[in-house]
Amino acid sequence: MGPENVSTLFNAYSACRSRLYALGCSVRVLRDFSEVIPALEACGKDVTPFFQTRFFDFNGHNGFCHVAFANEEPVSFYCSQLFDTGGMNYLEYHRVQLARIYGADYEVDMSWICPPMKEIQGKVIYSGDALNVKGFGSARLALERLALIARMNLYLGLATWQEANACVGLARANRVQKSLGDIYGAFHRYPYATRWINPPEDREQDDMFLFNWPSDVLYLAKIDAHETGQPSEASD
Repeated sequence: MGPENVSTLFNAYSACRSRLYALGCSVRVLRDFSEVIPALEACGKDVTPFFQTRFFDFNGHNGFCHVAFANEEPVSFYCSQLFDTGGMNYLEYHRVQLARIYGADYEVDMSWICPPMKEIQGKVIYSGDALNVKGFGSARLALERLALIARMNLYLGLATWQEANACVGLARANRVQKSLGDIYGAFHRYPYATRWINPPEDREQDDMFLFNWPSDVLYLAKIDAHETGQPSEASD
């Protein structure tokens, strides 16, 4: 990724941050997940295993969470971390993750394949644990706030981990149907990411696989930078 592309990502990031300020919010980037997890839980969020420190070793460099604050109260969260699939494609890597988290009692159907997962390999930015805290602004403003920090996560993630080959996430189908795929900035959405033989209590059969190629994130960054008059010279 060239310097022009990195500049575009940071210009878009600044544009989103300015729009967040205009909504009356400040924003912080938290890298200590021993701080992030209790903050999410205090706001009523059941943190997914993918951001639990008992499953993943966060070292201050491989994950972060944007938190929007209104009057010093946290009102929106969005988290990202870097995975490295090594010699596996993301489908194989994701199955290994699920087996490690849930154990042998909760099997997935190994015959089921979500096609884009097979195309992704190497370093991958995984995002999730999005939360809008109820009671802070209208529904429209809350979704706008979440959309801004979701895109800030995309831009900072790709600028920080420039070697990443894709930005991915999982979301329940009913949430994506309510336009949350757009809120999360996901260009590509595949239904039925995983077919469980015996699903655990916190998983359902309707998970959707959301993903962006780096070129998609750069395209979105050009739009955000352009709409605020920030210079953008990113090339594909």
